[in-house]
Amino acid sequence: MAFKDVLVLLDERSNQAKQYAALLATAFDAHVTAAALAPDPGTSGGFLDDGAAFLIPALEEARHAILQMLEEFATSFRRSGARVETEVFTEASGTADRALGPLARNFDLIVAEQPDPDLPDERRSMIEAVLFASGRPVLVVPSKEGVLGKLENVLVAWDGSATAARAVGDAIPFLARARRVELVTAVDAVDKTAGSSPRIVRHLARHGVEAAFHRLPIADDVASTLLSHASHAAADLMVMGGYGHSRLRERMLGGATRGVLEAMTLPVLMAH
Repeated sequence: MAFKDVLVLLDERSNQAKQYAALLATAFDAHVTAAALAPDPGTSGGFLDDGAAFLIPALEEARHAILQMLEEFATSFRRSGARVETEVFTEASGTADRALGPLARNFDLIVAEQPDPDLPDERRSMIEAVLFASGRPVLVVPSKEGVLGKLENVLVAWDGSATAARAVGDAIPFLARARRVELVTAVDAVDKTAGSSPRIVRHLARHGVEAAFHRLPIADDVASTLLSHASHAAADLMVMGGYGHSRLRERMLGGATRGVLEAMTLPVLMAH
């Protein structure tokens, strides 16, 4: 079992997502599809009133920049011998995010970069779209440079929930190649009986994955407790369920998930 078909969501600032896509392509001999959202002046023009028509040249320039970024990424990727293709989404009347879910269902894994502090909603909306609407795991990488390393030490946030179980199952390709796997439960955050069950450790052992299991007392909150332990354990990757709550029939990231995304110091694989 391996990730053979990877979708990476890019924008002009997502340099770390590009690097991680290259790492995955090498580690799993995977095919990579790079996708980006770009405005379509022809379509968007229909949503602009006469007084806003002057924005069309700016939309054209923005689209050109996205297309150029994708082409440069694909060219550099191919030089290394990797297999890559590109895809562009049209932004029109807020429908682009809804199209991401159906697209992402056709891949093994989706890679995205941590929400940009200057434009947090743009990336977060894409992450939410693929996490809650694709049925596929989403691997979010930190935007900070210098934190992407090997895939040898994996930390699993386990609470016995369905989303955690889904995340563990989706992460098997990472767990199987890791040198060290640790499952941790943040105590008092969840049902202790479910969270402390050793059966998930036995399940992983049947996949050839030897995992240690520990309970973590919550310090300030679940997110900071997990991230602090990940740093102390020198983890290369964290695996967790992607939690959310309904809002006007749409999904929004829950507190622990959002907290990890905002303060993450290592790549995090999430599933829902």
